[in-house]
Amino acid sequence: MNDTAERVCALMAKELQLDPSLLRPEVKLQDLGVDSLSALEFVFALEKEFRITFDRDVDLRGGEVQHVIDVVDVERSRMAHATAG
Repeated sequence: MNDTAERVCALMAKELQLDPSLLRPEVKLQDLGVDSLSALEFVFALEKEFRITFDRDVDLRGGEVQHVIDVVDVERSRMAHATAG
């Protein structure tokens, strides 16, 4: 697991009160009991933790744990390029 994945899973376990052993890349957030409100609150927690800002249309509800990791990686990369350029 890379640094982003480890941090996302640790934050997910803490914020959503989930057993860390359940947080495998292929597990769907819906299967973990993540609903619309908890997904939105988790987006705010991700933004704070990673010091990033997601587009308003980011929606994590239908995805898998890996989707969350990928979304964070993409946004971190985008912001790094924006500040470097």
